[in-house]
Amino acid sequence: MQHIADHAEGVGNLQIVNQMGIRALILDDSVFDRRRIRRLTHDTNLQISLDEIASIEALDRILDQEKFDVILIDYNLPQGDGIDALRHIRAHPVNGDCPAIMVTGNDSSAIAVQSLKMGCSDYLPKERLSAGSLRDSIVKAIETFSEERDAPPLPQTEVDRLTSVVMQKYASALQPKLARIIRDLRTLKSKLPDESTNVPGSLETVERQCIHMWAILLDPKMEPDSKEFRH
Repeated sequence: MQHIADHAEGVGNLQIVNQMGIRALILDDSVFDRRRIRRLTHDTNLQISLDEIASIEALDRILDQEKFDVILIDYNLPQGDGIDALRHIRAHPVNGDCPAIMVTGNDSSAIAVQSLKMGCSDYLPKERLSAGSLRDSIVKAIETFSEERDAPPLPQTEVDRLTSVVMQKYASALQPKLARIIRDLRTLKSKLPDESTNVPGSLETVERQCIHMWAILLDPKMEPDSKEFRH
């Protein structure tokens, strides 16, 4: 019953996002990759209006001109990288709180963790990018932003302080184990002969959970994503 309720909730949220329309921005210096992402956004069946830019300099200009619902950032840029671009976004007076998704050709857990710590809603390796993964990531990013925007601010409590102490104590012991799990998962995925099965997707879900846990260990103030860890 819970699975059915979760599915119904997801469909409802998707319909709301569709009705509102989505103003999106892609920062990527590759024309090929920008065109590919444009095609994928069309295949998501979301009402997405997509602007394209190729540099952080262009990013600064367009942030002053438009208010975006989500920004897709390529990590590898000709000047700077995706983390630098994210800093520019977070410092902007209008788009500073815009949900951001890191899109990277480097399937690196270090980049993924750093992106999450810097406030990215998600990260998507280009080699596994699809209309489905892009749709899920965009909807999740916008939903999370809406929930955080509407939630009342919480004061710092003794529970927060104790949580931070415990997480820092065990972080050094847990991080190597998580890193080993991530490496083993990627090795398993590379050896799977049948890409049509759902096993690669299941392994990727576990990998993303491990990376999110890693980010939380580095920054205990990060809120766990209840949907991400739901079983």
